[in-house]
Amino acid sequence: MRKLHLILFVLLPIFTIKAQQSMNMDLLAQWNNTSLPKIDGDQLWSDIGGYYDSTNKKEYAILLGNDSFYFFDITEPTQTKLVTVFNGYSTKSINRDVEVYGHYAYFVSERSGSLGGLQILDLQYLPDSVHEVYRSNDLSVQAHTVFIEAASKRLYICQNSKKMGFSALDILSLENPEQPTFLASLQVPINGLGSPQFNQVHEMFSRNDTVYLSCYEAGLYIMDLRDLKNQKLLSVISNYPQRGTNHSSWLNEKGDKIMFTDENLGSPIKIFDIKDISNPKQVVYFNSHPNALPHNAYWKNNMAVVSSYEDGVYVYDLTDPNNPKKHAYYDTYTLNAEGVFTGFHGCWGVWPYLPSGNIIASDISEGLFVLKVKYGVGTKNVLKPETQISVYPNPAKQQVTLQLNNVKSATEAIIYNLQGQAIINQIVAEGNNLINTSNLKSGIYILKVNEIDFEKTIKIIID
Repeated sequence: MRKLHLILFVLLPIFTIKAQQSMNMDLLAQWNNTSLPKIDGDQLWSDIGGYYDSTNKKEYAILLGNDSFYFFDITEPTQTKLVTVFNGYSTKSINRDVEVYGHYAYFVSERSGSLGGLQILDLQYLPDSVHEVYRSNDLSVQAHTVFIEAASKRLYICQNSKKMGFSALDILSLENPEQPTFLASLQVPINGLGSPQFNQVHEMFSRNDTVYLSCYEAGLYIMDLRDLKNQKLLSVISNYPQRGTNHSSWLNEKGDKIMFTDENLGSPIKIFDIKDISNPKQVVYFNSHPNALPHNAYWKNNMAVVSSYEDGVYVYDLTDPNNPKKHAYYDTYTLNAEGVFTGFHGCWGVWPYLPSGNIIASDISEGLFVLKVKYGVGTKNVLKPETQISVYPNPAKQQVTLQLNNVKSATEAIIYNLQGQAIINQIVAEGNNLINTSNLKSGIYILKVNEIDFEKTIKIIID
């Protein structure tokens, strides 16, 4: 076990941070260490991940550096603190990736100054320490990305270089999360000439072991991997407007639409309707600016949260998927002129799935950002006549249902205690929304509902 004790207190107070271009998004914290060695020109950092300790109700950001992993306690964002740093398997890595499963974090790297492997850290002892429970190059030496489907306890390793060769995609079992075991390699579909239809999987998304594979210029492949001995090709999205290097994808909650990016300057985000999986149909494409480069796009409820390299973090309202609306953004990268884009600089990654609703982002040269989207930003303070809100049961115990009718844009529900502290922050949508209140003590709370041009507060009682 190797642990690097290096605590760097360079968190800047919010009032000293240089003003950034933004809309409907507040900067809660920023951290960087520019004294670290740079690689590939200006790179200090690559991707980012989030971890929620449900036992102690703490939120953490995991920032991936060229040589090490940086762990931040961001439970109180304005008091963000770097709590520990741990050496990566490889050194001088341009590309690192992380996925969290339970209280374990799984790391891979690629384009490194030294060979690496698969590395697993146990996070349950944070904020005091992290413990390495696995470090081996038996299953992977270098890989581009990882994805975990918790339901089936599978770890997918994309673009996996091994001692015995290369796989477009390997599937491992996490039945024992500290000792992954090999299950199968992807059976790459063969074309009419007997050749593989693609050679590499850049990134992927999986739900119910149906996988959505971003395969560079070959496009987006959708395959059924429930039976690894009988892998099935379901569909291919390969001919579409402004097609480029297919980079990554994310499925909406209902599972009838897929959003993906192509990693090329000026190539917009795409949404396809896949209700008929055998016949995907393009719904829309959109971008922050005509020449911008979207990197990773995540679907969260009715919002798209995107890391957009030199454009920073963007949030789009997808309440109407046919008409995406720019709702919020924060420019993490200020070294380019407005509207000028040169490529791979700025915001690499975002993670929008922490319980607080805060977004964490990594900027290649600027480090960690903790951001909060403002959903109720209008000047009106009354409900629109057609909007209806109800909360039941009230009093409640384990959960309350927030029912919203005729809500047309992104909506935020926040529960405050009587001291004014935000206890629960949740993005809600049209219809019935369940809010888990099982962790609240008995007493009176205030539920505030924010939409783009109204705000309403409701007193709720927890028995």
